[in-house]
Amino acid sequence: MTSRVGTWKIVAGVGMLALIGAGCGSSGTSSSSAGAPTTGAPTTVAKANTTKPPTQAVVSGTGVRVIPGSADGTSPCEEAAPTAASPGEVGAGQGGSAAVKTAAQAEAEAHGARGKVQPVPLTPAEQKALEVQIAVAKQVARAYPTVKDAEAAGYSKSTVYVPCIGAHYTNVGLAAKFDPSHPSELLYAGTDPDSKIVGLSYLVWHSGGPPPGFAGANDRWHQHNANGGLCLKGTLVVAGESSTRQECAAMGGRKTLLTDVWMVHAWIVPGITCKWGTFSGECPELGGRLGGTATDGPYPSKFS
Repeated sequence: MTSRVGTWKIVAGVGMLALIGAGCGSSGTSSSSAGAPTTGAPTTVAKANTTKPPTQAVVSGTGVRVIPGSADGTSPCEEAAPTAASPGEVGAGQGGSAAVKTAAQAEAEAHGARGKVQPVPLTPAEQKALEVQIAVAKQVARAYPTVKDAEAAGYSKSTVYVPCIGAHYTNVGLAAKFDPSHPSELLYAGTDPDSKIVGLSYLVWHSGGPPPGFAGANDRWHQHNANGGLCLKGTLVVAGESSTRQECAAMGGRKTLLTDVWMVHAWIVPGITCKWGTFSGECPELGGRLGGTATDGPYPSKFS
């Protein structure tokens, strides 16, 4: 396996860095949507009992329920990246919370329960509101079908292509609040001008907890603050949360908490189905190669 401080750990925190530099303010009150807790001890997710029906959920300490069997190690994402890029990406655990204090705990969290989070039932009103928001978000995906379209609209590359989560292009000016029609990040299948869009990401600066988001409680917001945060060298993420302060310093970086920065992915691009859910931290169909494209290597992406 690649070193835990290797480049495969690069995540969407570059865009978060720009938020700090821009000094974005709070956008309002906290949301009722599910999000990463800011307190509490790190949780070890129990292994699924294989004698139980496959719908028996693994329940984390945060109340998130991950359905066993939804991640079985054979998806392009899991084969291309056997460990999640960040603790915040996995289905269960602390969601990248600062409650995860050590490198070992961050590494363990990144090996947490990947897969489909059991959705929370919505009221008729929530379902109707969510359908409107998703329709709006799909219009955004149609408006920026390629990287060159994103760059022309003011988005700039903030990560290389990363299996399971794509290449992130960030527009910091859109990160002050949640707006389904103006995502602050667009996710692509690579970094070439003609690379296709695969998803959206709403990266938002919001104090006091996750921001108001999509209708209902299924948009599980995450952070990248485990083990003192990402290793930053200027505006570049040089190592992930599992890196120690000493390892980070050796690379010329500094461990940095991004306390009020929250993120949720939205896999809503027409023609792309992510079986772990619309708001999953990872899309299991996204394989490929780190720093390359979604179709590179022995585990290319597979979309229905």
